[in-house]
Amino acid sequence: MNRIALWIAAACVMAATSAFAAAPDAASARAFIEKLYSHYPSNPNGMAFDPTGKNAADVFDPGMIAAFREDARLNKDEVGFVDADPICQCQDDAGLKAKIASVTMKGANAADVDVKLTYEGEPKPRTIIMHLVPVNGAWRIYDITTAEMKSYRADLLKANKEAAAQQHH
Repeated sequence: MNRIALWIAAACVMAATSAFAAAPDAASARAFIEKLYSHYPSNPNGMAFDPTGKNAADVFDPGMIAAFREDARLNKDEVGFVDADPICQCQDDAGLKAKIASVTMKGANAADVDVKLTYEGEPKPRTIIMHLVPVNGAWRIYDITTAEMKSYRADLLKANKEAAAQQHH
Protein backbone atom coordinates (compact mmCIF):
# COMPACT_ATOMS: atom_id res chain seq x y z
CA MET A 1 0.00 0.00 0.00
CA ASN A 2 2.84 2.40 0.79
CA ARG A 3 4.28 1.83 -2.66
CA ILE A 4 0.97 2.95 -4.29
CA ALA A 5 0.81 6.04 -2.07
CA LEU A 6 4.41 6.85 -3.01
CA TRP A 7 3.60 6.53 -6.75
CA ILE A 8 0.54 8.77 -6.34
CA ALA A 9 2.57 11.36 -4.44
CA ALA A 10 5.33 11.24 -7.09
CA ALA A 11 2.75 11.66 -9.88
CA CYS A 12 1.25 14.68 -8.09
CA VAL A 13 4.68 16.28 -7.67
CA MET A 14 5.51 15.66 -11.35
CA ALA A 15 2.17 17.13 -12.48
CA ALA A 16 2.64 20.20 -10.29
CA THR A 17 6.24 20.65 -11.47
CA SER A 18 5.36 20.40 -15.17
CA ALA A 19 2.40 22.75 -14.72
CA PHE A 20 4.68 25.23 -12.97
CA ALA A 21 7.37 24.89 -15.66
CA ALA A 22 4.81 25.61 -18.36
CA ALA A 23 3.44 28.65 -16.53
CA PRO A 24 3.95 31.84 -18.51
CA ASP A 25 6.68 34.00 -17.00
CA ALA A 26 8.90 36.94 -17.91
CA ALA A 27 11.73 34.71 -19.14
CA SER A 28 9.47 32.83 -21.55
CA ALA A 29 7.92 36.14 -22.74
CA ARG A 30 11.42 37.47 -23.46
CA ALA A 31 12.34 34.25 -25.28
CA PHE A 32 9.18 34.48 -27.42
CA ILE A 33 9.98 38.06 -28.50
CA GLU A 34 13.66 37.24 -29.10
CA LYS A 35 12.61 34.36 -31.36
CA LEU A 36 10.12 36.62 -33.13
CA TYR A 37 12.75 39.24 -33.94
CA SER A 38 15.26 36.58 -35.01
CA HIS A 39 13.33 36.64 -38.33
CA TYR A 40 14.43 40.27 -38.90
CA PRO A 41 15.91 41.57 -41.06
CA SER A 42 14.49 39.02 -43.45
CA ASN A 43 16.75 36.88 -45.56
CA PRO A 44 15.87 37.61 -49.21
CA ASN A 45 16.98 34.09 -50.22
CA GLY A 46 15.27 32.27 -47.37
CA MET A 47 11.73 31.39 -46.43
CA ALA A 48 9.77 34.59 -45.98
CA PHE A 49 8.39 35.15 -42.48
CA ASP A 50 4.75 36.26 -42.75
CA PRO A 51 3.47 37.17 -39.26
CA THR A 52 -0.02 38.20 -40.40
CA GLY A 53 -0.38 35.35 -42.91
CA LYS A 54 1.11 31.85 -42.94
CA ASN A 55 3.01 32.33 -39.64
CA ALA A 56 0.18 34.11 -37.79
CA ALA A 57 -0.65 31.17 -35.49
CA ASP A 58 2.94 31.26 -34.18
CA VAL A 59 2.75 35.00 -33.48
CA PHE A 60 -0.76 36.26 -32.66
CA ASP A 61 -3.72 35.20 -30.54
CA PRO A 62 -6.78 33.80 -32.37
CA GLY A 63 -8.70 37.10 -32.19
CA MET A 64 -5.95 39.00 -34.01
CA ILE A 65 -5.62 36.24 -36.60
CA ALA A 66 -9.36 36.47 -37.29
CA ALA A 67 -9.07 40.27 -37.61
CA PHE A 68 -6.17 39.94 -40.10
CA ARG A 69 -8.19 37.48 -42.18
CA GLU A 70 -11.23 39.76 -42.09
CA ASP A 71 -9.08 42.71 -43.21
CA ALA A 72 -7.84 40.66 -46.19
CA ARG A 73 -11.37 39.42 -47.01
CA LEU A 74 -12.97 42.87 -46.81
CA ASN A 75 -10.25 44.36 -48.98
CA LYS A 76 -10.25 41.43 -51.39
CA ASP A 77 -6.57 40.73 -50.64
CA GLU A 78 -5.62 44.29 -51.60
CA VAL A 79 -3.98 46.60 -49.06
CA GLY A 80 -6.41 47.38 -46.27
CA PHE A 81 -5.61 48.39 -42.71
CA VAL A 82 -2.63 46.04 -42.64
CA ASP A 83 -0.28 47.93 -44.95
CA ALA A 84 2.95 47.06 -43.13
CA ASP A 85 4.42 44.34 -40.95
CA PRO A 86 3.13 45.08 -37.43
CA ILE A 87 6.13 43.38 -35.77
CA CYS A 88 8.75 45.66 -37.35
CA GLN A 89 6.32 48.53 -38.02
CA CYS A 90 7.77 48.62 -41.51
CA GLN A 91 7.41 47.61 -45.13
CA ASP A 92 11.16 47.13 -45.51
CA ASP A 93 13.07 45.65 -42.58
CA ALA A 94 16.57 46.22 -44.01
CA GLY A 95 18.94 47.26 -41.24
CA LEU A 96 16.47 46.57 -38.42
CA LYS A 97 17.87 45.90 -34.97
CA ALA A 98 15.52 45.06 -32.12
CA LYS A 99 16.44 45.30 -28.44
CA ILE A 100 14.19 44.21 -25.59
CA ALA A 101 14.16 47.04 -23.05
CA SER A 102 11.93 45.38 -20.46
CA VAL A 103 9.45 42.60 -19.76
CA THR A 104 6.67 43.30 -17.28
CA MET A 105 4.27 40.63 -16.05
CA LYS A 106 0.71 42.01 -15.97
CA GLY A 107 -0.75 39.24 -13.83
CA ALA A 108 -0.52 35.49 -14.24
CA ASN A 109 -1.64 35.48 -17.87
CA ALA A 110 -0.33 38.65 -19.47
CA ALA A 111 3.00 40.33 -20.13
CA ASP A 112 4.11 43.57 -21.77
CA VAL A 113 7.40 43.55 -23.65
CA ASP A 114 8.96 46.93 -24.45
CA VAL A 115 11.08 46.68 -27.59
CA LYS A 116 13.32 49.36 -29.10
CA LEU A 117 13.51 49.16 -32.91
CA THR A 118 16.46 50.83 -34.59
CA TYR A 119 16.84 51.30 -38.34
CA GLU A 120 19.98 52.42 -40.14
CA GLY A 121 19.90 56.17 -40.59
CA GLU A 122 17.32 56.83 -37.87
CA PRO A 123 18.68 58.86 -34.94
CA LYS A 124 16.33 57.49 -32.27
CA PRO A 125 14.90 54.02 -31.74
CA ARG A 126 11.16 53.50 -32.07
CA THR A 127 9.38 52.01 -29.07
CA ILE A 128 6.90 49.19 -29.59
CA ILE A 129 5.11 47.43 -26.76
CA MET A 130 3.93 43.88 -27.36
CA HIS A 131 1.02 42.88 -25.13
CA LEU A 132 1.23 39.10 -24.73
CA VAL A 133 -1.22 36.44 -23.59
CA PRO A 134 -0.77 32.68 -23.38
CA VAL A 135 -2.49 30.56 -26.04
CA ASN A 136 -2.26 26.80 -25.55
CA GLY A 137 0.68 27.26 -23.19
CA ALA A 138 2.69 29.57 -25.48
CA TRP A 139 2.93 33.36 -25.58
CA ARG A 140 1.14 35.13 -28.44
CA ILE A 141 0.64 38.81 -29.23
CA TYR A 142 -2.75 40.14 -28.14
CA ASP A 143 -2.10 43.78 -29.03
CA ILE A 144 0.63 46.24 -30.02
CA THR A 145 1.17 49.80 -28.82
CA THR A 146 3.43 52.38 -30.47
CA ALA A 147 3.91 56.13 -30.05
CA GLU A 148 1.45 56.66 -32.91
CA MET A 149 -1.03 53.91 -32.05
CA LYS A 150 -2.46 53.17 -28.61
CA SER A 151 -4.00 49.86 -29.73
CA TYR A 152 -3.24 48.16 -33.04
CA ARG A 153 -5.99 45.64 -32.26
CA ALA A 154 -8.67 48.30 -31.62
CA ASP A 155 -7.66 50.23 -34.76
CA LEU A 156 -7.73 47.05 -36.88
CA LEU A 157 -11.15 46.03 -35.55
CA LYS A 158 -12.48 49.57 -36.14
CA ALA A 159 -11.14 49.57 -39.72
CA ASN A 160 -12.77 46.17 -40.36
CA LYS A 161 -16.09 47.42 -38.99
CA GLU A 162 -15.94 50.54 -41.19
CA ALA A 163 -14.96 48.52 -44.28
CA ALA A 164 -17.83 46.07 -43.67
CA ALA A 165 -20.31 48.97 -43.27
CA GLN A 166 -19.14 50.52 -46.57
CA GLN A 167 -19.64 47.22 -48.39
CA HIS A 168 -23.27 47.14 -47.23
CA HIS A 169 -24.02 50.57 -48.71
